[in-house]
Amino acid sequence: MKQEFIQAVDSGNVGKARIALSNELLLDPRGKTFTEMLTYAKSKLPNLFVENKEANYSVPPQECWDEGFMFVVKNDLDSNFSIEKLAFYQAVIEIVGKSKAEELEKAEKMPATVEPEIQPVGKLNKDHKVKPSSITVTTGGAILTIVGICAGKTLLTILGGAVLVGGVMLMLKDTRK
Repeated sequence: MKQEFIQAVDSGNVGKARIALSNELLLDPRGKTFTEMLTYAKSKLPNLFVENKEANYSVPPQECWDEGFMFVVKNDLDSNFSIEKLAFYQAVIEIVGKSKAEELEKAEKMPATVEPEIQPVGKLNKDHKVKPSSITVTTGGAILTIVGICAGKTLLTILGGAVLVGGVMLMLKDTRK
């Protein structure tokens, strides 16, 4: 568990704990860390859940669930953090986030690779130049990540992080040519 979450729970910051729980399922749809976090929050926050209110959206057939629907459900959960809405959100995440969960499982099963030694820029030969497009992609990813964090937009943060990693990989590729 993240220290920030533990501090939120220990200090009684129910709102922050609720948001962290709903965001954790977006980050890892398998629910491993989420379950641990939920158990901890339930043991310390008797007011974690509120009474369930009727949702203001209709539920499409399960085969039509997508990211758009998932965020509708998440927004509803964030405004009415009830046991029922959390359980439904988990069910939606299981379906919509299935491919991400499979990717995370594969990544965990892969053996750790040895990181290549990266030479400082000053020691590169004149032949090793980083293309401006690689720098632009990396910078754009960093900016998206920062904006996502500042705005509290998880999807934007994740997208920015992915672009940032892609840009770094392009820069590494450029320096190895």
